[in-house]
Amino acid sequence: MARFKIVFLVLVLAASQAQAQVNMFKRIRVPVTLSGVSLKEPFAGGLNNPQFSPVDLNNDGVLDLVIFDRGGDVVLTYLNANLPGQAEYHYAPEFACNFPVMSDYALLRDYNKDGAADIFTASYAPGTQEMQVYRGYFEDNMLHFKPFMFSYPACPTCNPLYIWYPDEDQPGFWNNLPVNKTDIPGIDDVDGDGDLDILAFPSGNSTNLWFFKNTSVELGYGLDSLKFRALDQCWGRFYENGFEPCIAKLSADPNVCASGFAPGEVVEDRETRHPGATLMPYDEDGDGDKDLVFGNISFECLGKFTNGGTPQQAWMTALDSVFPSNDVQVILYNFPAAFYLDANNDGKKDMLVSSNSKTIGEDRRNVWLYENAAPTANKHQFTLQTKRFLVEDMIDLGTSTHPAFADVNADGLMDLIVGNVGFFTPATINNPGTPNNASLYYFENVGTSTEPAFDLVNSNWLNLAQYAPNDFDFSPTFGDLDNDGDLDLLVGNNGGGLYYFRNAGGAGNPMILEQDTDPIWISMDVGVASTPAIYDMDQDGKPDIIMGERQGNLNYFKNTGTPTAPKFANLPTLQNLGMVDTDVPGFSVGYSTPVFLPTPDGTVMITGSQLGLIEMYSGLSATSDSFPKINTSWGNVDEGSRTHPALADLDEDGILEMVVGNQRGGLSLFKTTMVDCTVATKTQQSAPLKISIAPNPANGWVKVDIQSLVDQRTQWRVYNLLGQVMEQGTTQSSTFSVNVSAWSPGVYFMELVSGARQGTVKIMVK
Repeated sequence: MARFKIVFLVLVLAASQAQAQVNMFKRIRVPVTLSGVSLKEPFAGGLNNPQFSPVDLNNDGVLDLVIFDRGGDVVLTYLNANLPGQAEYHYAPEFACNFPVMSDYALLRDYNKDGAADIFTASYAPGTQEMQVYRGYFEDNMLHFKPFMFSYPACPTCNPLYIWYPDEDQPGFWNNLPVNKTDIPGIDDVDGDGDLDILAFPSGNSTNLWFFKNTSVELGYGLDSLKFRALDQCWGRFYENGFEPCIAKLSADPNVCASGFAPGEVVEDRETRHPGATLMPYDEDGDGDKDLVFGNISFECLGKFTNGGTPQQAWMTALDSVFPSNDVQVILYNFPAAFYLDANNDGKKDMLVSSNSKTIGEDRRNVWLYENAAPTANKHQFTLQTKRFLVEDMIDLGTSTHPAFADVNADGLMDLIVGNVGFFTPATINNPGTPNNASLYYFENVGTSTEPAFDLVNSNWLNLAQYAPNDFDFSPTFGDLDNDGDLDLLVGNNGGGLYYFRNAGGAGNPMILEQDTDPIWISMDVGVASTPAIYDMDQDGKPDIIMGERQGNLNYFKNTGTPTAPKFANLPTLQNLGMVDTDVPGFSVGYSTPVFLPTPDGTVMITGSQLGLIEMYSGLSATSDSFPKINTSWGNVDEGSRTHPALADLDEDGILEMVVGNQRGGLSLFKTTMVDCTVATKTQQSAPLKISIAPNPANGWVKVDIQSLVDQRTQWRVYNLLGQVMEQGTTQSSTFSVNVSAWSPGVYFMELVSGARQGTVKIMVK
């Protein structure tokens, strides 16, 4: 019998979708050090394609920071420390709970000047290219949003969620505003009349920039309304050919749009081709009109147009193709985007630059902060300060992380092993460059049994990097495959096979992992991106292998060997285990990542997904019949694309902690208890409720005592192990009683919330 301990940990599940807006698993903080340096926000989740907006999140008059990362469509919120001359921000995920679901781009601007930022974002509906708006408002000093409903009385068929404008050439006809979802449009007061306009390349057929003027004020509607006209189909009079890096053709006449084609290009090339662009309008020289910084989908640089015209008639007369030419040029692979804000609280607007390409690009040195060193607020002299703004504060291993827990050094503490797709390295003379520098990262738990802490002690554990860049996307999992009482290691990979490391250390000893080079492990092919788990699915006493993959199904490989000598076929015994499928409808991309969890009521399986939600299933067996779904959004956790969970009881309180990997290359950490996610994480952790239950176990009434709590309104809820709410209520007293006589014998969890404080206690019913 295996000597390592299997702990039956209790899971507290989300009770209903109705709680999804505010209730989710509790985010927690655990110390992490890299090369002796403590990370400020290790579990913020990483950044790949961030977009930045200055926003007052808590109604205190200070502009904080909202980050929308299109690499997973995730919102991260930071509070500004408001230190003069310093770019100091603190991760505050509670404010992100109030944001709507968005995709591709999200720019926050206060269109109605009420002090609450509004959102301009791509339409979320699949197959659409329109732009929609959410109006911001404050409630309990937290920023919330609701959809802005446009009014089109002259166009009854116009969707009121999206921006439409009257056709200038055909009176009575209306057009929608299709913005390519790869782009970042400009949202600014372009013509200086006090309201917000839009600059965009219409999707599909334009190499000229269009100006959509906001005419609400002129029409007598005021700032509360948004009415747009396509006033100029060649704003700035330039032509962006998309074939030369950060170069465009300028017009010699403010009244004539530039035209012309690159050598060898013909007109047909332009009829259905949009170059792809990112836009940052700003007044660079303080003359009242808008200059423009732009990025192109094909290049690593930014270009800057100087406006020699007027606010009402833009005319670009000069171009800096090595921007900023006064300092370090932006060379950021690939498709850089610039964002304009006062990052360091000195009263002058700075510039943040990040990669906008979701497919391939710089993913660790990918947020360049250029501070404005000009002597006055209306001038600009951008100087590079760092290439890792905020990224340096968090675990960020590049792209797509796969975590697993195991006690590697046998000190009684769970360590953390993380695989990844890799990180980007640019091409040099002697190196072709690659995004696939994959390896295994070993974070040793250097804390205590009740207070975990991690230190990165090896960034190429077991030398898995020797297989990169030809193989990558390493996904580790641990289990006793040879029945010798210690944990062996399987590592999935992009090729769809496995690497197997047999543990020769013995039960209770530090791991000694030796690679088994039998070809069977590589030949166990599931296609692309294997994510293995070890579990005796058919309950025959021999551990089987279950592998997730890119398409989202689960592959079951039956162990046909002996208890001490596992054996597996090349092809899976079942390709659709339990009919689990995490794919995105219509795309055949799911990235399932199975994890098996023992509970007192039997083993359950959870899996991450391409869309980010975590699913849970029960009733496990070796079958193609559907597993019963317990929850399709477990804990209401959504960390963006390619989530991969791993669970362990890190502080020995009987409640699981869950770390979640994602496409952005970072990690997020949760305790699997439901809390109001709009309550500050630091407040929750610094002042938890202390609760005692008596008697425990019980079979009649239990008395609940909330220790050191002055009488205050407290909400409480009791869950069974399937996440069903048994009882709930509120109390004004620090002591109250609950009747458990009708409950079935077993384990239950009571969660209590009193103001900003929260606590959980186990109830045993006999």
